[in-house]
Amino acid sequence: MAKTSEIQALITLLGDDDTQVSDIARERLKQIGPPAAGLLRETVHMDVDGKTRIEAQQVLAQIQHEDLIGSFYLVGLLEDEHIDLEQAAFLLARLGYPDLDMAPYQQELQKLTDRVGRRIKDLHPHRDKTRIVRVINQVLFEEEGFSGNVEDYYDPDNSFLNRVLERRTGIPITLSVIYLLIARRLHLPIRGINMPVHFICQYHSPPDSFYFDPFNAGRTLTRYDCMALLHRAKHPFHENFLQPARPRDIIARMMRNLIFVYHHRDDHAKLELLNRICAVLDPS
Repeated sequence: MAKTSEIQALITLLGDDDTQVSDIARERLKQIGPPAAGLLRETVHMDVDGKTRIEAQQVLAQIQHEDLIGSFYLVGLLEDEHIDLEQAAFLLARLGYPDLDMAPYQQELQKLTDRVGRRIKDLHPHRDKTRIVRVINQVLFEEEGFSGNVEDYYDPDNSFLNRVLERRTGIPITLSVIYLLIARRLHLPIRGINMPVHFICQYHSPPDSFYFDPFNAGRTLTRYDCMALLHRAKHPFHENFLQPARPRDIIARMMRNLIFVYHHRDDHAKLELLNRICAVLDPS
């Protein structure tokens, strides 16, 4: 492992006027990878010459990108039942917020869960399912003010779980993910439904399962409502559209949403990174 002194020396050489020297320093720092990130981050905020600061920022971004791709590669190797949706969703948020500390946001999710848990502790998960969903809806949408971001639907922050928790707004899939993460903590049979056009949730409790829409304050949906929603979007309906989504499917869809957003923003760097991540998460 590289020593701190070596990393510091290499960072200094990033500003060297000899491009061959700076190129060698850059490549060596990229080889060192994440252990060099801390000192590179410090350099970006230090009072050093402009070239060194810019080069340090670029090398730091490249290291963070490769680290993110590597992390998703490991996720992609897992069997579906072993993929942790929460970890993967916060991992994706590092695309926009590379230095993200997910601990405060997990604590926020736990606080929301605890509030719901206290109110449903005497309810039965199958006998009282509609009451349970009403309680979660009350906490999230009435008391906490979560809502669908209809004013700026294509803001990339709508796809980053940290920002959805901070701003209390998002798109169908990220609001559904928050619902799913609370449900998972409470061992409730709620699952995501990867319907085209509009991601929704299902309370799975046969024979009386039902769908609902976290983007619209948890409004209950019938099968006909789902068909009508697709019809209005001029999209055909197939029964498999109402099948439960795997964590891999959910994260891949979040990535596709971001690809669409960054494509329209002509952010080629983000597009290249997302395409590489998609390839390692699900090669098929």
